[in-house]
Amino acid sequence: MKPGGCCRFVGVTRQAGVTGGEARMGTASMHGHGAAQDASLPAETAHTAVPPFPGMLLHVGSCLHATLVVDSQKRIAWVDDALTLASGWNGNPPEGRCAREVLGTLPWLMEALDTALTGKAAVGSTDRVKAFVLPVFGEEGQFLGACACMSTSEGSKGEPALREALARELTRTQRQYEELIDAIDGIVWEADASTFRFTFVSRQAERLLGYPPEQWRREPDFWVKHLHPEDREWACSFCLKATHEGRPHQLEYRMVAADGSTVWLRDIVTVLVEDGRPARLRGIMVDITEQRRAQQQLERTVSLLRTTLEATADGVLVTNLDRRITAYNRKFQELWHIPDELMAHRDDGRTLAFVLDQLPHPEPFYARVQEICEALEEESLDILELRDGRILERYSCPQRQGDTIIGRIWSFRDVTAEHRAREHLEHTLSLLRATFDSIADGVIVVSQDQRITTSNKRFQKLWGLPDDVLLENLDVMKAVTAAAPLLKDPEQFVTRLREMFVVSDQEYVDTVEFRDGRILEHTSLPQRLGNTIIGRIWSYRDVTQERLAKAEQERLLVAEQSARERLEESLALLDTFLNNAPIGMGFLNRDLRYLRVNDALAALHGKNREEEVGQTLRESTPQVASVVEPLMRRVLETGEPIIGLDLRGEVPATPGALRSWRVSYYPVRTPRGGIVGVGAVVVELTAERQAQEERERLLREAHEAIQVRDDFLSVASHELKTPLTPLKLLLQTLKLRCASGQPLPPRLAEKALTQVDRLSGLISDLLDASLVEAGQLPVECEPMPFRELVREVVANFRPACIHHTLEYEEHTEELVIQGDRERLAQVLMNLLENALKYSPQGGPIHVALTQTRNEALVSISDSGIGIPEDEQAHLFERFFRARNAPISGFGGLGLGLYICRDIIERHGGRIWVESELGRGSTFRFTLPVRA
Repeated sequence: MKPGGCCRFVGVTRQAGVTGGEARMGTASMHGHGAAQDASLPAETAHTAVPPFPGMLLHVGSCLHATLVVDSQKRIAWVDDALTLASGWNGNPPEGRCAREVLGTLPWLMEALDTALTGKAAVGSTDRVKAFVLPVFGEEGQFLGACACMSTSEGSKGEPALREALARELTRTQRQYEELIDAIDGIVWEADASTFRFTFVSRQAERLLGYPPEQWRREPDFWVKHLHPEDREWACSFCLKATHEGRPHQLEYRMVAADGSTVWLRDIVTVLVEDGRPARLRGIMVDITEQRRAQQQLERTVSLLRTTLEATADGVLVTNLDRRITAYNRKFQELWHIPDELMAHRDDGRTLAFVLDQLPHPEPFYARVQEICEALEEESLDILELRDGRILERYSCPQRQGDTIIGRIWSFRDVTAEHRAREHLEHTLSLLRATFDSIADGVIVVSQDQRITTSNKRFQKLWGLPDDVLLENLDVMKAVTAAAPLLKDPEQFVTRLREMFVVSDQEYVDTVEFRDGRILEHTSLPQRLGNTIIGRIWSYRDVTQERLAKAEQERLLVAEQSARERLEESLALLDTFLNNAPIGMGFLNRDLRYLRVNDALAALHGKNREEEVGQTLRESTPQVASVVEPLMRRVLETGEPIIGLDLRGEVPATPGALRSWRVSYYPVRTPRGGIVGVGAVVVELTAERQAQEERERLLREAHEAIQVRDDFLSVASHELKTPLTPLKLLLQTLKLRCASGQPLPPRLAEKALTQVDRLSGLISDLLDASLVEAGQLPVECEPMPFRELVREVVANFRPACIHHTLEYEEHTEELVIQGDRERLAQVLMNLLENALKYSPQGGPIHVALTQTRNEALVSISDSGIGIPEDEQAHLFERFFRARNAPISGFGGLGLGLYICRDIIERHGGRIWVESELGRGSTFRFTLPVRA
């Protein structure tokens, strides 16, 4: 054991006589070596006169075979008898006494003990005895006390052997601790507080999750990477916050095991603070997967039961044998209007008192409740009438758990509607009887056994039968025998009735003729009770006048039919004309409802003729009704036609499309001159108008294309001549100097090369623009460090900023993107040159590189002339130039930003501008960052 070490114990212990008697959990690491056995300290440490000591401290002392164990107050928790004899103590048992009181005669030991009680390991020795004193800490880092292990000293020659023996003992102790940790049903771990990287993980990690402990310690972000995706963000935030606050914490989350399964863990974490800052985390992860599944199943079951209870139409109340409310549903509260605060008490007595106030006769109700509660096995069903007029049906039965009655269930159902329905039914039956007797038809009802069930007065009057023939329950054949002589053909009548008496669901309609000339029409149909035939009903109606009228009606129908046929011929001729007309035609009545319409007009409205006829103008074409309806009203009111009116609008057949027509509206008159409607003629002009508009559009585009061509040729000519003119002068100067033998100044060649570079750039822009337009601009993407590229471009551009301040800032680590280095450098250089060119008054140019989520964001800002707001949307179009940046003042072909946009978009990014006229511009673009 090296001086300065300490002993921190990991595990769950249960010690008799330890305060609380409960298992304690903690996380720790062990330093040094020692021996470990399962022996426990002597039982005398639990003497009732001895104050309680931390169970973990006693267990550590037992595992170390400590000669002396003291707590943080320097009280002796346990001491070997040999040590007390060596100190000369012969008084009462030393446990619980101050160590100095018992061991004051051993100053070398007390000095080492004092050092260990400050949190540092110490060694004390005399001539032949050496003491190793170790401080002991709890699972939350709190100081518990110290343990001293004694050994004899054999001089310098024996020291190597002693150290070797101590090393072996400490190795065995280490192994015992590890075995004890691995025996815990959970993953014991220790990690760095700032990075969450594991420094110790018990072997249970491989059993629970399938990952060996070495992998946990090897991978820096093992915990974060193997968290369930849905728990990763909140779990990391929770642990970071708790670690920053330095407080122990507990959380439940999911991790993904090696086999892909999900494991629920409860993690109990302690934060160890050193020098006032969180240094390490220690904890234990417990598998709670089955517990979670059982909890979810229980929650689903309880939810289902609760939902079922709430969904029932009855109000339900459950009480136990002590008359306490154990369950109820919302319907029960609603039926009795019981407030939530009263139900919260779960007191059946208070609830019952509230209910009694709603009853007109509370005493019998209360007595019945007492009677039911005393008779445990009894089931009851009764009716309750409330003061507000409602009627409730109450049912009660015992609640059982197995064969044991544990309470009583009460259910209440509002049957007010049923009672009122029954009363209404009785009233209806009375009304039906009165109606039955007052109807114009004569009705008789006969049961299945051919006995009269009932008949009305009208039946008796029509047949002229006496009362004794129509008595209820009388054989119907007696009534038939009495009535037969009144008929022209009595035998046929009787035979027909006998056929109808056979049980059948057939309905019969027939007539009977009397000798006095009357004709009765009778209908016979089965009487049913549910689906069962229980008899037959006959109804008789005097149709004598109807038959006479019918004969006259048939004569008139013949004449009408002839007129209708003539009318149909006329209408057929009209329909043929309408439906074959190439233009839309229709006829509307004075209510502007379509009476006639042809296929052309119906198709214009997106319908067929059958759908159109009968609809009003507003129902058929609401889009144009507000315009057309006033015109038709004017024709109906004035009788003057409207001819050749051009209209435009939308119709249901083509929603969203503007169509054109030429319409005419004519009044439709009767032979007497009355206006009965309006006729509409609609000629479709949409195709003609669209063709005309298309010709006009093509003409405009042709003019615009010519203008763009002329502008571009003018700009290109100007821009190409601009470098050629000075280049020609420089070359002529060089030629003259060469001819005269004068020295050639390097600056002339440099200027000439500058103009060549400018000319080369213009040609490159023209080539790139043509490739962009054809979709063939070459872009070769490969992984590249983007921050390095931005720094390089800014550094190369800095010498050009003679009158400007170039500022660069970055808020990110290295970003790796998939891109074409040269093309992206071209974009950066183009944006920087624009910032320089359009800031003629100087000022700062600010370049910033940041990262937003999974994208790199580059911003280039200047304080130049800015861009008009209405032209910003066109800035990235080919050949476009803002009106405040004429070529005479700034130059350029108007292709740079057009090429930049294509390069950025082909890298999967976006580019845009933010600008205010006269106050500068900021160009931004994003690129996706590789994961």
